[in-house]
Amino acid sequence: MSKILDKAFTVAMLFYTTGAFLPFLTPRLSRYSGLGSAQVEFAIQGLFYAVAFCFIALRWRSVFEGAWNAKWILALLTVAFVSTGWSQDPMITLRRAAVLFATTAFGVYFATRFDIPEQLQLLSLTCGLVICASFLCVIFFPQYGIDHTFHYGDWQGAYHQKNMLARAMVLATLVFLFVRFRSGNTLRWIGIAGSLTLLVLSRSVTGMLVFAVILASWPLYKLFRTKFTFAAPVIAMVFTITAGVAALAYQALPTLLELMNRDEGLTGRVDLWNAVWLSISRKPWLGYGFNAFWQGMQGESANVMLAVGWSPAYAHNGFLDLVLDMGFVGLAIFTFGYLTLWHRAARFFSRDAGPSATWLCIYLAFMLFNNITEGPVVYQNNITWVLYVATAVSLALYVPVIGPLKEEVIS
Repeated sequence: MSKILDKAFTVAMLFYTTGAFLPFLTPRLSRYSGLGSAQVEFAIQGLFYAVAFCFIALRWRSVFEGAWNAKWILALLTVAFVSTGWSQDPMITLRRAAVLFATTAFGVYFATRFDIPEQLQLLSLTCGLVICASFLCVIFFPQYGIDHTFHYGDWQGAYHQKNMLARAMVLATLVFLFVRFRSGNTLRWIGIAGSLTLLVLSRSVTGMLVFAVILASWPLYKLFRTKFTFAAPVIAMVFTITAGVAALAYQALPTLLELMNRDEGLTGRVDLWNAVWLSISRKPWLGYGFNAFWQGMQGESANVMLAVGWSPAYAHNGFLDLVLDMGFVGLAIFTFGYLTLWHRAARFFSRDAGPSATWLCIYLAFMLFNNITEGPVVYQNNITWVLYVATAVSLALYVPVIGPLKEEVIS
């Protein structure tokens, strides 16, 4: 009974962190007005995390040990809290760093309470709910489920923007590819079909490209199971071919963008990135405080908005947002942790190329490619951060089970 309750709440918590429906409840996050207030968001947030900490308290020892095995995550949390001292809005930084701590704690709990196959099963239930909710929103509330303003006709489902739906569907497709059900593969294929349908109907070029790149990188993981003398020349050849294709694509960029109905500024992203870099140059090492940069026409974000002529809510690049929040110090900590995870994941895959090991590699690829044009990387109440923390802890806790790898992973 305890495990059933854990699973039920975990699915509810994961669904909450997907952000589905929340933009409609909170005007601060949505362009739709009159559907709620910020108090609704705080009440929902408080309820979920209060219950979460009750479950965490019952397993505090394993949660603590799991967090200790991912020390670089603790280092990022520390920087987030300490950045209150130099933040351009200390109270916002302190409050959101506290929620980030709670989100991270849930990610650690998720990894220590459930093994990787169980995590995938719970994620598949969560993704199934998001898929159903998105279809229902389009069918019964098309004024919200379909964009009628900026991207007319594009599906956005249970979200307030098509790229958010596309990101959720890319993740859902990957989950259904690797989950295994005792009842067979029927549910898997239904989930894959539903998530791909929503991805296509969102008409998000970003989401489709991210999904395509992740699938293209999948065969390369087999190199982890080969000798270095074979893997090295293959990797060199792949990079050479990729560089050549990239050069050709750059030459044909105007034509390609015209075919995709996009401009050379990547829908304003290039101008935004240039303006963001200018802000970064003013506070490069420590940033503007965790989650405190984007304050509309207040503070430094006003300069960015005046430069680009519109009102972005984030940098549309997770790594730039990380530098804005915690400077190059925060980016260095994240990079070290990310490379460490790839090192462990490669060792895991070299011994076991099953769904669990492949899923961890695929998710690390998703975390990288998704944040090139979206983001942010480190963010509270966000399923991508929850799963990143869970990936880190899972690699530390479950990889050693495969015997000789134990000393290599823990060391």
